[in-house]
Order: sequence, then C-alpha cells, then structure tokens
Amino acid sequence: MKGHKVFVGEFEDELYAEIARRELISAGIRANIIKERIVETSPVMQCTERVKLTVIDSQLEEARKILTTRFI
Repeated sequence: MKGHKVFVGEFEDELYAEIARRELISAGIRANIIKERIVETSPVMQCTERVKLTVIDSQLEEARKILTTRFI
C-alpha cells in the first residue's frame, strides 16, 4: 500500500500507543509507532518522551474513527 505516513495520535507512553496500534491492525489498518526523546538543558536538564502513531494518509479517517470510539 502506497501513500504518505501521517500522524493519527500522540500517546502518554509506548504501552498506550501499542494498544492503539493493535486495535488498528485488527481493523486492517497498518500503523507504526514513532518515539521522540526531547532533552532540554536550560535551566536544568529535562527529558521528555513523545510517542506518536502513524498511518497511511488514505486510512487516516477510518483510523481516527476507531481511536475516537475506543480511546476517548
């Protein structure tokens, strides 16, 4: 399946993202998890992590419907 990857959601941690990814996969939607680590050094060092879920742009609306009904 060709298309551009787009973000469908951002999650608190990797566990929630994995649960959402499995829900989408069970509905036939291919989804990937992307983790970003952000380190800020001023005035003190802080490290935060963002976990995002991506899908192919043609499946975005269907993925949003699934995530909205099951996770919100």
